[in-house]
Amino acid sequence: MNEHTLNELCDALSALRDDIAIALPWDALHRWFDTAPLELPHYEQINRQWALVWRQAGDRCPMPTVHLYLGADKLTLVRETTPDDPPAIDLSTLGHLT
Repeated sequence: MNEHTLNELCDALSALRDDIAIALPWDALHRWFDTAPLELPHYEQINRQWALVWRQAGDRCPMPTVHLYLGADKLTLVRETTPDDPPAIDLSTLGHLT
């Protein structure tokens, strides 16, 4: 991973810090890591970068766990919520199917 692609990964993980969930296209991940499919060391690097991004933000909450969802076209990362996050809203409370 070169400096440019590392910065792209860090930017994506910064969005995860702010947005609770992100989707990364497999094409981008394969380009960043210069391999397909990703292997265990690549996921370990993503996890290390996540820890770095979280710590650099100076957040007072412990680093939340990130869950991965492997889709056909993308990898979705969803972090656990923190007390600073807005509350989740159950979609069914906004409207019912009639």
